[in-house]
Amino acid sequence: MDIVCQRVGGLFEIALNRPARLNALTPQSAQALLDAVRQGQDDPAVRLLLIRGEGRAFCAGKDRDAPASAAFVATLQQVAAALVEHGKPSIAAVQGWAVGAGLELALNCDVVFASEDARFALPEAQLGLPGTGGIHALLPRLIGLGRAKALLWSGQAFTARQAHDWGLVWQVTPAHALLDEARAFGRLLEQAEPGALARVKTLLHDAALRGFGATLDAEGH
Repeated sequence: MDIVCQRVGGLFEIALNRPARLNALTPQSAQALLDAVRQGQDDPAVRLLLIRGEGRAFCAGKDRDAPASAAFVATLQQVAAALVEHGKPSIAAVQGWAVGAGLELALNCDVVFASEDARFALPEAQLGLPGTGGIHALLPRLIGLGRAKALLWSGQAFTARQAHDWGLVWQVTPAHALLDEARAFGRLLEQAEPGALARVKTLLHDAALRGFGATLDAEGH
């Protein structure tokens, strides 16, 4: 299966499971990811989501062998909306490469953990492809307008330490400790009252991400 899910207590883990392709997304795996996110959000036993990748990478973006159809992009936008607009917290655990739609997926999550070997890039403009996942709304709010323009225009790769210094990543860990640290943070959030967490997220996003839905629509056209 391209997407593998498991629930441990209130933590719902979603694993991208195409390691031979560095977990690059196809229309089929993107739909499976959307279904998994919605499954976790609809389950009252789930308190928060954790998204990770199997193998050497978190996600290498859109699979170059898959057609970049309007339906594919629409699915990616639905994933972004589901993660950003729903009250349940989400965590991304990033190792290796997170490129294009892979980095956008990580930033759709509320908190990002990264291993020391993580590398990030947003090469879509260099490839003549549209950015997705609301990246044009998220990135300037996280790192500033000038740096966002430079990264989106150039596609230049950057390290986990740079991502942490810029505010994209909450914590950088040794590779062997990545999942342990992300899960421990998840257990910490499980102890909080879920309504309070959802309220904090809603208030923050209402203040910082007004117009996010309009950005998703614009990216999809």
